Amino acid sequence: MKKIFYIAACAVAFALSSCDKSVITQAGVAASGVQLKFFHAAPGVPALDAYANGVQVTPQQTVSVTDNALPGSITTGYIFNGVFPASNYAVVASGNTAIKVVASTPVPALISPQTVAPATVITNVTQATTSGDAYSIITSGLPGSVATPVTSFVVKDVFPTPAAGMAYVRLAHMIPNGGAVDIAGTYTPTGGSATTATVITNVSYGTIGQFVAVPVNALGTTTYTFQAYLTGTTTKLGATTAPPLTPGRYYTLVLKGLAADYAVPNTSITLKASARPSLPVTDPQTKYPEIYFNAPGLNYYTNK
Repeated sequence: MKKIFYIAACAVAFALSSCDKSVITQAGVAASGVQLKFFHAAPGVPALDAYANGVQVTPQQTVSVTDNALPGSITTGYIFNGVFPASNYAVVASGNTAIKVVASTPVPALISPQTVAPATVITNVTQATTSGDAYSIITSGLPGSVATPVTSFVVKDVFPTPAAGMAYVRLAHMIPNGGAVDIAGTYTPTGGSATTATVITNVSYGTIGQFVAVPVNALGTTTYTFQAYLTGTTTKLGATTAPPLTPGRYYTLVLKGLAADYAVPNTSITLKASARPSLPVTDPQTKYPEIYFNAPGLNYYTNK
């Protein structure tokens, strides 16, 4: 297998603009055109570049890396657990919109073995779009798998009419070896006590559900704690996320990572469903590329 490279996580997972630098600026919501948002949820897969109508729309950024246990930095695309744009959407011409996602080519080149070679095309689709529509493109899957290959899920973002005292959430289930899940949400209403309810049920891998309303306090933001459970059980899958929700806004919860270790076919790489250890330093795994470790968990991004 060709030697390729490890892309480490940026310190702030979702705000690509928070990394050291980029060569383009995210687009705001324009009056015309189709709106696109990209999220990288593919465990063990290096950074990605996204193109619309033949033009790269995602930025290059400088990130830290582990390369044969030596720290350094490279310039590359949007990383695992990363979203672009960090807020709003990128806006491109509507009609038959060509969307392509490829493995980024890091500069300088590193030597750590990886699961996907630079410039490998992950997704290449043409989507019929209408001006004003919004789409999320979320990449996930298991490298080398036949049953759940690395691909991008393209979904139109349909926003319900907002109601007073409500925010809106949906689930993107992106754990490629995980079972169907329910999502429970806990919040504390003004003047009340903590309230927990199941807000999303029976979502399987590869599904990006519809937005559902959840109650929030009328003023300011409301902190919600969301937890995924295997459907119909009290068995947790991954860690919780606790986003602050604002009335009238829309959020996508992303369940990502691995439910169990995964040996990448035709390589010596095993992707771990656990966090990369930092101690003891005598453990050789402390020097493995972080991208080999993909503990399951919930994260989120704001659609609008």
